[in-house]
Amino acid sequence: MRMIRARIENFRCLQFAEVRFDNVTSIIGPNGVGKSTILRALDWFFNGEKGTSLSTDDLCVSTKAGRILVEVEFDSLTPNDREELGYYAPEGVDSVLIRRTWDNGDDKITGKGLTFPPFEMVRSQPNATAKRRAYNSLREERPEISLPSAGNEAQVDEAMIVWERNHPDQLEESEIQATNFFGFAGKGKLYSLFEFILVSADLRALEESTDTRSAIFGRIIERAVDRKVADAELADLDDRLNLERARIATKNFGPQLDLISKELTKAVEVFSAGRDVLVSPVDNPYKPIKASFKVSIVDGPVETGVERQGHGFQRAMIIAALKLLSDRGTDGPRSKAVCLAIEEPELYQHPVQARAFSQVLRKIAEDPNQMAQVAYATHNPIFVDPHNFHEIRRISRVSNEPNGRAISIAHVRVEDVIESLSGFVPEDRVKKQIGAAILHRLAEALFASAVVLVEGDTDKAVLEGCATRDGTPLAVEGIHVAEAGNKTAIYLNHAILTLLGIPCFVVFDADSGVGTRMEQKGRKQGDIRNAELMESAENRRLFLYLGHRNKPDWPPTHSEGDFAVFADRLEELLSDEWPEWGRKVNDLIESGLGYSEKNSYTYARASIEAGGEPPMVIKQIIQNVKAMAREGQ
Repeated sequence: MRMIRARIENFRCLQFAEVRFDNVTSIIGPNGVGKSTILRALDWFFNGEKGTSLSTDDLCVSTKAGRILVEVEFDSLTPNDREELGYYAPEGVDSVLIRRTWDNGDDKITGKGLTFPPFEMVRSQPNATAKRRAYNSLREERPEISLPSAGNEAQVDEAMIVWERNHPDQLEESEIQATNFFGFAGKGKLYSLFEFILVSADLRALEESTDTRSAIFGRIIERAVDRKVADAELADLDDRLNLERARIATKNFGPQLDLISKELTKAVEVFSAGRDVLVSPVDNPYKPIKASFKVSIVDGPVETGVERQGHGFQRAMIIAALKLLSDRGTDGPRSKAVCLAIEEPELYQHPVQARAFSQVLRKIAEDPNQMAQVAYATHNPIFVDPHNFHEIRRISRVSNEPNGRAISIAHVRVEDVIESLSGFVPEDRVKKQIGAAILHRLAEALFASAVVLVEGDTDKAVLEGCATRDGTPLAVEGIHVAEAGNKTAIYLNHAILTLLGIPCFVVFDADSGVGTRMEQKGRKQGDIRNAELMESAENRRLFLYLGHRNKPDWPPTHSEGDFAVFADRLEELLSDEWPEWGRKVNDLIESGLGYSEKNSYTYARASIEAGGEPPMVIKQIIQNVKAMAREGQ
């Protein structure tokens, strides 16, 4: 059994969200957009106590509706799943849909299944007596369906299930209210088949290291330790202790209490005859106590509680406990699927440890014997696998919505990138380069509010330096400058970003001076001509890809809403319009604080410290990309 989709309505900051899940699902996006809320909505769906876990404070503030809905769809149903779920998952149905609603305090659980419509009237009765009466009435009205007699509610339910199993051709899809999906304290059918475990960002290991059913450690003990024999022996011991207490009380107090009882009875008869007074020991038996366990940390000669450890160790212990819990997932009399949902798995961890966590979680999800899924809301690129691009779910605000609460969730596959680049980048190149692009070029860009996509690291250095000199670094506004590597690599990087809903501003060189530079190096005229034709054609193709037709092959230097182009190269622009920048580069090199050639550190420092003013087009680029970022928030 595997969770494949969740639909959420009117829960906290989410007015509406529909998320699809893979074996590993990486939920990313800006702060406050609803990443963690998705996981908490699912935690309510699976683990919230019926009728008591929500209030009106959990309703989305942007809606006037009083109903919260969480709907979850499952597939990969095993024969055991079908047996347990009955008419919710008969043969021939690939998935099961379960819905939980909270409507002004009324908590309901329903599921879509194939049922015999007349049985729904029976199932909807408010109590056992009414259900038996409705069932018997149906037997009398429809003798041709040959229903057996049933003396109690359990027999009525069983008779209808058996009949439906034997008559699949007469079943219809319907929404069925269920009381046994979750049951009391989560002990219903769904809990026996699928377990959802949320590790929130504010969770401490102390809370999860208690021996309770809701704690991770308690669940490990439940699967790893058989307490039945010990609990039976302890119960027997309690019985013997109670018998011994009674024997001691009778031996020591019996004669004395008999005498007091007789004396009190005789004294009472003076006022009210016919009744006896009895004085006896209070029966205060030992209550059975089940075996329980604790977790402590032994560091050399010292044993301490978990709460006395550092935050990093506590977080590491939670992740380790999750791995062990998943490893134990198929132990016991019934196997159970599990979803490990983790909010900010990188929390309190140094990069090496965070990478280890990422690898452990993926190993859990990819092990076919574990029956486990992993979902996390993260801000760290370590938890985004570049080779599994389809696992990313990026959440962003829909800027043109008046209430500001609407969101979009981008779920992009490699096939989508290939389609968007059709006619510009060959399919085999996309497949070969997409992983490297995400890993090396776009790791941080995936988490940005907007991205400036440039050709190389010196372009990045100049733009970031010029923004910093004004006291408003681009990163402060959630803007990341990413290097594509060269002009032809812009296509793939841009497609990835835009498909994920990340606003992207492109900056590139038109390279109009390529012929002049080649001529100065003594290159052949044929080679020069070919190079000029290639650059002009590439400019034309790039404009066409960006959606700007009728642009000249050799455009002038300028900036528009989503792109900027330098007529030749950035260095030529800076040399012509900002001579102070060139002098500062030379000063840094001569003083030993800078490096020769095209060095990004030297370029960035010169852009911050040089006198004069940067070229107007660079200022326009910074203004345009900041506006783009604000619109996307």
